[in-house]
Amino acid sequence: MNAVRSLVVRLYLACLVLLPSLLTAAEPAVFHHENVLGTSLELQILAASEDAATSAEAAALAEIDRLAAVLSTYDPASELSRWWRGGQAAEVSSDLRDVLRASDRWREATGGAFHPGAELFTRLWRQAERTGNVPGAAERLHAALLLQTSPWTWHTDDVAEPTVSYPISLNAIAKGAILERTCRRMLMVPGITGGLVKLGGDLRVGGDLRETVVINAPTDSVVPTSVLDRIAVQDRAVATSSAAFRGMTVAGRRMSHLIDPRTGLPVDHIRSATVIAPDAADADALATACSVLSVTESLALIDSLPDAACLLLDDEGQRHTSRRWPTPVLALADEPVPPWNGGMELQVQFEINQPEAGGRYRRPYVAVWVEDAQGKTVRTLVLWVQTSGPGPKWIPDLKRWYRSERARKMAQGTDLIGTLSEATRKPGQYAVLWDGRNDAGELVPPGDYTVFLEAAREHGTYQLIRKEISCREQPVAIRLEGNVELKSATLDYRRRIEPARPRSSAKPT
Repeated sequence: MNAVRSLVVRLYLACLVLLPSLLTAAEPAVFHHENVLGTSLELQILAASEDAATSAEAAALAEIDRLAAVLSTYDPASELSRWWRGGQAAEVSSDLRDVLRASDRWREATGGAFHPGAELFTRLWRQAERTGNVPGAAERLHAALLLQTSPWTWHTDDVAEPTVSYPISLNAIAKGAILERTCRRMLMVPGITGGLVKLGGDLRVGGDLRETVVINAPTDSVVPTSVLDRIAVQDRAVATSSAAFRGMTVAGRRMSHLIDPRTGLPVDHIRSATVIAPDAADADALATACSVLSVTESLALIDSLPDAACLLLDDEGQRHTSRRWPTPVLALADEPVPPWNGGMELQVQFEINQPEAGGRYRRPYVAVWVEDAQGKTVRTLVLWVQTSGPGPKWIPDLKRWYRSERARKMAQGTDLIGTLSEATRKPGQYAVLWDGRNDAGELVPPGDYTVFLEAAREHGTYQLIRKEISCREQPVAIRLEGNVELKSATLDYRRRIEPARPRSSAKPT
């Protein structure tokens, strides 16, 4: 009996030792940075401690800076720019060599659908956008013939020589290469068991972290559109290529920024291409190639590769998946919303401002909520904060919302920070709807309410916008004056708009 008791005590003590690390690793620390390689960076880190997570964040940022100094086509001092400008055989670093070799591999495997020389056509069409003169067939044919020559020649494993005069860009593979190496570097930090690196719409998940990735149909609209899929990703990369937000207008016609290097024409048969692969550089290059190839060619290419999968949305709104595309993660259907005030709703639309200063910066914490005529919080609509790592200590900087939340929490005993908060957002326009229900899910009566928009940023400013609005039978539209953090905002009390049910055969809006 004593031996059994001793064993139980030892197991109990072992659990006490392991419990802090298990609890810490249950939820990843999340970090956001803006203006990283011209886009948004998100890091999720499974760490044994806050110090380990902070060290991994620093290692990831340093790795991104290091690789940008190698692969950037925008920086004339980067290794790639200097090597290309030199025009002679030279030894290249292992980082540049690997990307150049991968570019060779995918250029050949896709029959030129992926090509670093597509930059030649990109510049041609950007010029056409400025002048309004569409490139002629003869001009495009001449450029396409130039691209049939390999852009560089290898003399040894590490010595390469630029061999053509046309411009090149590694943008369609370099971001993936940076994602891949940054994720690996992050996982090398002691105490890190899993991580996610997300740049723009592409991501790499490594180690023990498992992430549910939502793939949206592409749109230029501010309001989110239909969801194409939800998939679980672990130890894989996901890259999406789409013309949304990055198209060009030539002679009054909207066109994709993606150009077929074989013809010199903007692609118009694929709305978006999402690729899953073990390596982020491969996923990046393949997503571009699948936007250029036909649907049949893309599916055949992806199915020929081990551990790769793709989801394509064509110009008719049809969804196509390869054989190994993962089973979707099912989402619960939305509950029916009872009508408020005879079928009304309030839309709050606002824009997070882009700081004027260059370099990286922290995203602002943002809260949007509604108070009644007595100044009591009725409903928190938006709470975008960081709840892991050092983030929680900055939540009180949302002064008015935090003061109201403390009073509500004492009265009701529930914690909105733990249940309602979401990740901070990058600069841009956002919209949120209020259906007339309070935080308990109950409909509130018609009357006068005050909408608050509050923003606070570390090393930035504190801003508060407030506006009373009548929520009764008649629609009301109000435009609010912006500030440093929130550029603009509007309130639109209107008749409820029933969302259209997405269909795979319908064109995205």
